[in-house]
Amino acid sequence: MDYGIIPPHHHTSSTTTNEGGEGGWRRHTNENDGARVVIEQRKRLGKGGLCWDAAFMLGEHVIAHEADWNTVNSSSSGGGGGGGGGGGDGGATVLELGAGTGLCGIMVGKATKSQVTITDLPELEELMDDNVRRNFGPSVDDDSLLSEEERKLLTYLDSGKAKGTVTSRVLRWGVEEDYFLDNSNRKEQENQQPYDVIIGADIVASLYDPVALAQTIYALCGPTTKIYISSKSRLDRPHETFDVEMARLFEKVEKKVCVCSRLKSPNVFIIQAEGKRDKIEC
Repeated sequence: MDYGIIPPHHHTSSTTTNEGGEGGWRRHTNENDGARVVIEQRKRLGKGGLCWDAAFMLGEHVIAHEADWNTVNSSSSGGGGGGGGGGGDGGATVLELGAGTGLCGIMVGKATKSQVTITDLPELEELMDDNVRRNFGPSVDDDSLLSEEERKLLTYLDSGKAKGTVTSRVLRWGVEEDYFLDNSNRKEQENQQPYDVIIGADIVASLYDPVALAQTIYALCGPTTKIYISSKSRLDRPHETFDVEMARLFEKVEKKVCVCSRLKSPNVFIIQAEGKRDKIEC
């Protein structure tokens, strides 16, 4: 699916929704203002292999609010065992949970100065990796092996306009050995802030454990981490359980029904949270 140019902080008229579909969605913007995003879908992988409105809308919302979260202070964030933490000159570190195709995290990496890590289950690892390489590139040597058709779909060849970086890996909720890349230094890493921002699109669902999700977010947070989770108003019970657990774990949890996106899809909202509570039992 070709999403065209993802411009940083540039909002134009809204467009038609194309949830879970295969067709392209294009914007009428100046191509010099941003970077192109192309995402492959794989229906055989189920819900996680498709692109959804909630992912696109969350991506634009997070990009539009970059000034709220991309204020990196390396002295307060430290290193971070999850591949992030106070990104320094590379920008804020962003973790996406339940990334699926990687649409949301890739949008953020294209349009903001950030270091994004997209994560999901092992069965989605190959799709995430392929979409990262399609949009940010493998080694230069691999270019010579591409057909002309393949080259047209590789957005990293478009003048290198991406502002940030994106990597992908497996992270299963509630599986603590997945939280950190280097478990040998885990005690040291737990005292640092792995990520400045945690995002997730349409991940509160009846298929998954909402308590495990909230507790995974808590485990990966530092005291100043900001959290953005998009959802659709269709699953009351899982959301109620998730909301109660998030309120137990964080000082501030808000529901935003006005999403900063050109794509207008009914019932999509965003949960924003911050203020990790101290010494909460999980």
